Amino acid sequence: MSLLSRLWFATPLARRLMLVLMLALLCASGMLVGGALWISGTALQVEHESSARRLAGLFEASLQSAMLRRDLSGLAEILVQLGGLPGVQFAALLNPAGEVRFASRDADQGSLHPEWVRDLCLTAGCMVSPPRLDTLDAGKAGLLRIAYPIRNQPRCGGCHGAVDTHPVNGVLVVEFVPPSEGSGAAQLQRLLPLGLAALCLLALAIWWVVRREVLTPVGTLAGVAGRLADGDLSARVGSLSGGELGRLGDEVDAMTRRLGEMLDQAGQQGAFLQGLVDAAPDPMVVIGDDYRIVLANRAYSELVQLPLEAIRGERCHRIGRQLDEPCPVTLVTCPLAELRARPDALRTVMSFKRPDGSPVSVEIHAAPLVGPDGRRLVVEAIRSLDDQVRFSQEQRLSAVGLLANGVAHEIHNPLASIRLALQSSLRGLRDGSMGAAEVTEYLELVDAEIDRCVLITQRLMTLSHPPGPTRPVLVGAAIDDMVALLAEEARSARVKVNLDLQPADARVRGDEAEMRQVALNLFQNAFHAMPDGGTLDIRLRREDDFHHLTVRDSGVGIPVEEQPLIFMPFFSRRADGRRGSGLGLAICKAILERHGGRISVESQAGQGSTFHVFLACADGENP
Repeated sequence: MSLLSRLWFATPLARRLMLVLMLALLCASGMLVGGALWISGTALQVEHESSARRLAGLFEASLQSAMLRRDLSGLAEILVQLGGLPGVQFAALLNPAGEVRFASRDADQGSLHPEWVRDLCLTAGCMVSPPRLDTLDAGKAGLLRIAYPIRNQPRCGGCHGAVDTHPVNGVLVVEFVPPSEGSGAAQLQRLLPLGLAALCLLALAIWWVVRREVLTPVGTLAGVAGRLADGDLSARVGSLSGGELGRLGDEVDAMTRRLGEMLDQAGQQGAFLQGLVDAAPDPMVVIGDDYRIVLANRAYSELVQLPLEAIRGERCHRIGRQLDEPCPVTLVTCPLAELRARPDALRTVMSFKRPDGSPVSVEIHAAPLVGPDGRRLVVEAIRSLDDQVRFSQEQRLSAVGLLANGVAHEIHNPLASIRLALQSSLRGLRDGSMGAAEVTEYLELVDAEIDRCVLITQRLMTLSHPPGPTRPVLVGAAIDDMVALLAEEARSARVKVNLDLQPADARVRGDEAEMRQVALNLFQNAFHAMPDGGTLDIRLRREDDFHHLTVRDSGVGIPVEEQPLIFMPFFSRRADGRRGSGLGLAICKAILERHGGRISVESQAGQGSTFHVFLACADGENP
């Protein structure tokens, strides 16, 4: 039974088809049995009527012969003999009025039975009715009565009258038991089991065809679909039976192959995209509108100190700030919340919290993005403020290193003068050729040169200090110091520096070391822009709440298409052919914006460049 169940009823579809087929077989069998019974009954009735007519017609001739001879005793004898035949229960000859003239039983002589001839047309003016067969007993035997009109004939007209006026001589009534089975009915009854067997064979044949052509291919397709749903793209339907299901299997295999190729391409594109964002030095993250991280690079992973696998799909506030709920928008500038209100790029500063509890301050540049599926996304480029300070300090120290040659020259000359003065003083004192006044003059020269060396070293040390809090800074003094430090570099670069600083005691908000670094970067960039020498004009004027510093060079200029890029980190195009770090102007911009200032540029290729620096005034504020 288990094998049969596996073969025929293994799937719901097979069970439903078997149920439908069984119902159809039962209906067909019922219709066949009912039709056979109806046909059998009709055939039996027809056979009975035919037998009765043959029997009545046989005795009609005998009766008419006896009537013609006026042999009434012979007529009565014929009826008696008829009533004694096997299966005949009673025979009588009635006149058209229903009176029994002759009967096989003497007791019935002269009795009236008009019901036996009812509905028969026996009078003049109508056609003679055909014989009528009535069922008298519904029992097993099934007693029948036939009322057979005996037509008048012209030769009988002497006794019965003319045919037109007396169309019937009498009515022969015979009651008999029909044969138990007729040939037609028996054949139908014998054919009924054969018909049922044929229906069963037909049903089995239909089921076999359905199972082979439908169920088996559908089962194969369902199995392959299940494997595909589980992620097994190697599943194939293979060869099925011909027809629509075979073509469907081929299409499924082709679709699976195309799906595998598309997934491979998507995987390659995803790997390329991941490699692309991993190549970015700054942390980057793409966040969906539901706060879930869609994509992140390795720099972001290092920033939050979590593996990439633990970042993707997690909520940004959980990864960046160790919070179970989104950041409160009243306390923190959330890029997602801000970009929902105004879809413009923004910059904000917040503090991240790593899994070990250590904080890290970051600067976030966020911009909206619409994904290929229409989803709203936010792209965040993140920079650790600690890294920015380190980059600024490294760039400042790098600039100090570049000044080493000029500073060494500036210190070398005073030291050489000091040495000559001391040697001369020693010789004069040893041989007594130098008086006190001359020694005093030499010592005063030595003291002045030492002051010069101390001033140079102080300027250098001030530039290398790490940034401190915002406070009023004498911007003129910072510019003078940087010009002095760069004096040797200006001479070697054949650059003439013109200073016009008003007011001389101008104060700006900022950090002294950072203001000197801004001036140093701008002046050195101007030198680099004039590889063949030139003029550098430095001018300071007050405009409303700002001190406006202009740094104008007569160098090669900046192409228009590159001007929006020069303040971006790592962008470098030096006119002297050397490769710069690309951080100078980016750091200047960050420093100025941090202290409420700004910077811009005007330039034309071949006509030099002018940098406009606006510094927030701090005149009148206590240092």
